[in-house]
Amino acid sequence: MIAEGLKSAVSAALETRAGRWLVKALQLTALVGICYYLALKVSDIGWQEIAASLPTSPWFYLFFLGIYFAYPIGEWFVYRRLWGPPARKRFDVFLRMRIYNLAFVSYSGEAYLGVWASRRVKQRKRRTASTIKDSQILSALSSNSLTILLLGLLFGTGQLSLFTDADPSYPLYVAIAIGLSALLIPLVLSFRHQILSIGGQTAKAVFQIHLARLMIIVVLQIASWAVVMPSVPMETWLVFLTGQYVLTRIPFLPNTDLLVAGLGLTLLSYVDAPAATLAGMFVASGALATLLNFGLFSALSLRDILRRQPQETIVPDEQTVGETTV
Repeated sequence: MIAEGLKSAVSAALETRAGRWLVKALQLTALVGICYYLALKVSDIGWQEIAASLPTSPWFYLFFLGIYFAYPIGEWFVYRRLWGPPARKRFDVFLRMRIYNLAFVSYSGEAYLGVWASRRVKQRKRRTASTIKDSQILSALSSNSLTILLLGLLFGTGQLSLFTDADPSYPLYVAIAIGLSALLIPLVLSFRHQILSIGGQTAKAVFQIHLARLMIIVVLQIASWAVVMPSVPMETWLVFLTGQYVLTRIPFLPNTDLLVAGLGLTLLSYVDAPAATLAGMFVASGALATLLNFGLFSALSLRDILRRQPQETIVPDEQTVGETTV
């Protein structure tokens, strides 16, 4: 009773003019803080170094844009099927989800999405949180399956040590990725009716969307590397690709975009190609992703402020805590 009374008092206070100004001030402060953080990431890479090392092939940038937008487009298609019109009209929500997950910390995007959906989707909050959980389980299932396949190919060709020997932390990342996959894949397949709240046909469609997105990204990723350095054999790109997917399987790693760029720089010695060209390619990818994150997040947030629409924070309320992540 006391908690309910306190919650009602806080809600009433926020409905006042002073309360609304306070909320907007906090939103603006959060916007400035996040934009400053992203700007620092770009500065850490170095503006001049970025400009000097950018690949010259226009195909590289077209493939990069395809890779960048594949994530939000895939999530948009998934939630259009799960939620209908509320998701169909708000592609920008899934752009923000991509920025939170890959520019900040894994699963912060799902927390943001859960808060947004609790206010926009006409379902019970528990049901909404369950659909987010189901989508993330099916996404993790497709990603873990692909990661295990790539690790198996590396092991079969004797190249797994090229990745694990490149950095002291990489063997641990491989062990975590394999452990999570070994736990998740049989668990979901064996107890899918108890774990998933969505129907079998819907679950199959969601899984197919996630898997199709991954395969498109794989093709675009290899193509973007190949147009810059066509002489590098496919086996070498397989090492880079596997390392990239291993990193994306580790929960709560900060700024996956830049970690992947760092992976590329770490593996320079294994490529029979000019180091500057390879470094430029990976630095360009990491820097362009960060610039896009910064630009899109700033533009979307400024648009919301100008429209005087409240911008959701990434802190879920008590009904969605624990249900929006996998």
